[in-house]
Amino acid sequence: MVLGYLNPDNFLGGAIKLDVERARQHIKAQIADPLGLSVEDAAAGVIELLDLTLSEYLRANISAKGYNPAEFTCFSYGGAGPVHTYGYTEGVGFKDVVVPAWAAGFSAFGCACADFEYRYDKSVDVGVAQLAPDGDKAAACKTLQEAWSELAIKVIDEFVLNGYKPEDVLLIPGYKMQYMGQLNDLEIVSPVTSAATAADWDKIVEAFETTYGRVYASSARSPELGFSITGAILRGTVVTQKPVLPEDPDAGPLPPKEASLGTRPFYRHKKWVDAALWKMEALKAGNHIVGPAIIESDATTFVVPDGFETTVDKHRLFHLKEVK
Repeated sequence: MVLGYLNPDNFLGGAIKLDVERARQHIKAQIADPLGLSVEDAAAGVIELLDLTLSEYLRANISAKGYNPAEFTCFSYGGAGPVHTYGYTEGVGFKDVVVPAWAAGFSAFGCACADFEYRYDKSVDVGVAQLAPDGDKAAACKTLQEAWSELAIKVIDEFVLNGYKPEDVLLIPGYKMQYMGQLNDLEIVSPVTSAATAADWDKIVEAFETTYGRVYASSARSPELGFSITGAILRGTVVTQKPVLPEDPDAGPLPPKEASLGTRPFYRHKKWVDAALWKMEALKAGNHIVGPAIIESDATTFVVPDGFETTVDKHRLFHLKEVK
C-alpha cells in the first residue's frame, strides 16, 4: 500500500478498508528509522528481499533437478502471487510466465481437476557392480519387481476403498538409486513397467545416469563404483474428467476504455511513476498492456512494472514478459 502496489479501497472488493497511514507509521518505526531509510525505501527493501528469496528458491529447485528454466512455464497464482510475479521471475528465464485471471481460486481449480494419485515407498538394498554378469542384473531386477508388486497391492487397495475399479488404476513404478558408497540418491521414474532381465537393468541404470548427469554433470558420473537401489516407489493414478476452458474472441491489443481506472503513483527503483490502472475483468482477449501498470481484481492484484508487458489470451490467462 505504501508503495502504491495495492489499492487500500479494494481489499476483498472493498469489503475491508486498509489504513495506509498506519502502515506507514509501523514501517517507519520498525524498519525505516532503525536503518536510517525513508519509509518508501524501507518498504521497497522488504519487497525486494522477499522477491529475491523467492527467485533464488526457484533457481535452486530447478537447477537441483538438472533442468533449465527456459524449458518450463511458470504459473503464478493465489491472491498475493500476481503482486510478486515480476519480482521472482525476473531474470530467471522461463519460457513463459502465466497469471490466470482467476488467480485467487487457481489452487482450488487445480485440486478439482488434478488426477487422483496414491504413492507407496519401500526401502530395498540392491547393489550391482558396473560390469556385473547378467545373472546379477536379473537378480537385482527380481528384488525390485517383488517390491513393486507388493506396493501395487497397497496402491490398488487404496483406490478400491475410494470406489475405483482396479482396472482403472495406472501404475507408475519408480526407484531411488545412487552410485555405491555415495550418500545421496536420486528418485527416478522407471523406464520399464516391469523388471526381470539384464536388459531391463541396463535401462534402469541408463535412466539413473542420464538424470545424474543432468543434476550434477556428465563428468561427475561414477559407474566404476557400481549401482545401488535404496528404494522402490509405486504411484497409482486414475484420470479425472478435465474442464473445458472457455475461449473468448480476440478483441485486439488495445484495451477497452471501460477497463481503465486511471493512474496511481507507484514506487520502484527509488522513484515514483504513474502506473496505469486496469480492471482485470474488463480486459479482453488479445489486450496488450505495457508497464508500469497495475491490473486490479477483487481478489488479487497483478503488478506489471516498468520493463514488463502482459497480454491476455483467449482463456483469460495473462502472459507476463520482460521487455528486452
